[in-house]
Amino acid sequence: MEQRVFAGITAVVLLLSSGILYFNGNDEKDVDDIMSGNGLVPVWERGNQPFNTTGSYSYTLEKGEYGVTGPESVFVDVDLPSSEFGCTITNDCQVHLGLWMPNVPNGTKVPVIADVGPYYDDGDVDALTPANRLGKFLIDNMVPHGYAVAQVSVFGTGMSNHCMDFMGLSEQMGIDAAVTWLGTQEWS
Repeated sequence: MEQRVFAGITAVVLLLSSGILYFNGNDEKDVDDIMSGNGLVPVWERGNQPFNTTGSYSYTLEKGEYGVTGPESVFVDVDLPSSEFGCTITNDCQVHLGLWMPNVPNGTKVPVIADVGPYYDDGDVDALTPANRLGKFLIDNMVPHGYAVAQVSVFGTGMSNHCMDFMGLSEQMGIDAAVTWLGTQEWS
């Protein structure tokens, strides 16, 4: 008997709580106040935004405030073990990347997006040309919003030297060196 009374009271409390939450949470004025305060377009209004559908990829709805500088051609030294042969014989192992930066005030730190792959210059554009697969989209959309974008050639492709080592130690160490370089610059 006590269990039925407890279950009944619990059900009544839950129903009343749900009703209170529903009626308090359905106040459109509160939602409008919240939305205007953060500057975001409400989800239910986003379908009415002026989306640019003329290109081969999507665009941000608002243009970024920064100009784009680059590309800068960067060669990053990689310390490979001698067991990897190739460039370790002459001790000049390097991965290459093209780097685009937002034109921000000196001293401003920016996050970095790296597109790493074997396609720069081999079946696509070189790392210093915005790639049609992903790079152009990232550069056009993200750099004006304050992000740096790097197109990184893995070993044995593009202007990176050494031998291609698909998912092997050399490739992993080359990618690690590029990402470490990008993450340790005074602007990142």
